[in-house]
Amino acid sequence: MRKTYCLIILCFFYFGTVAQSVAVINGKPITQKEFVWIYKKHRPDNAKPTLTDLISFLNIYIDFKLKVLDAREAGLDSDSTYTEEVKNYERALLESVPPEARKADYSLAMNEYKDALLLYNISQTKIWDRIDDNDDTLRKYYVAHPTQYPNKDFEDIKAEVAADYQKQMECDWVTGLRKKFLVTVDQAVLNRLARNTGRQIVE
Repeated sequence: MRKTYCLIILCFFYFGTVAQSVAVINGKPITQKEFVWIYKKHRPDNAKPTLTDLISFLNIYIDFKLKVLDAREAGLDSDSTYTEEVKNYERALLESVPPEARKADYSLAMNEYKDALLLYNISQTKIWDRIDDNDDTLRKYYVAHPTQYPNKDFEDIKAEVAADYQKQMECDWVTGLRKKFLVTVDQAVLNRLARNTGRQIVE
């Protein structure tokens, strides 16, 4: 009886948590609290976001989380350099934040740093290493897209070509991740957040 009761409580807690998630990526939720925190941090001047603003930002954040998931699947979170950098950051954060202020924001800040570092590391492999000092690859892209660079010499616009090639790789990467991992968005939660914009976006 006790086991059944505990299972009921756990199921209720689980579904209650999922219900408060703005999205779920490969079974892992992006909680409303996390989304609101990250939105406020990166869009501090937008005190009254519209539903369109929230959807646009959520899609950007989902792409970010997908790349981080890709990094974790590649085992980059087990790299010794990564774990050491995380420890150093955590140590510095603990020293800079007074004990009474170490509430939810502390864990959110730590998770953001871990994710950002993983994104940097995997972007180095997936994107930047393929561009740096690789004129042959850039030239092939330049030749394959003549309408983008009419009457422009490759050497004169190499930086522009590199930027365009990077955008293309980013797009292909995200498209592949969107196909590989299941992403669901809770429109009801976003609608509720948008309705609160007349007052203030709430957690």
